[in-house]
Amino acid sequence: MYRAVLIKGKTYSVMGHVFHLNQEKEIEKKVYQYLDGNEFFDCKQLDVPADDPKTDDQPKEKPSEEEEEPQQEQKIYTETELKDMKKDGQEAVIVDLGGDPSEFKNESERIAFILENQQQQEKAGE
Repeated sequence: MYRAVLIKGKTYSVMGHVFHLNQEKEIEKKVYQYLDGNEFFDCKQLDVPADDPKTDDQPKEKPSEEEEEPQQEQKIYTETELKDMKKDGQEAVIVDLGGDPSEFKNESERIAFILENQQQQEKAGE
């Protein structure tokens, strides 16, 4: 069993989970591996029996960057999708893109930031 707590920012959305500041949440192993080492999270592995065959052959260390790469792929949101989102969903996307949601006064500014940063990431990835 794995748990994660968001310790920086207001909200954070990753792999189908939406985290809110200081709220502990049970997560799957792949989410734990993705978030472990992220400065925004405090991650814990709990209750791992010593004789559990599922964990005996698994490395305890963090996966290499190569193994993490596919998980880090960002979803590209359209303007319509962003307008349909609630404020905390937009803020979670902003955090995923490395922004600070408190810097934006309204929905239009949040959406503009997300669209602009998605374009920059697409260009950087080419």
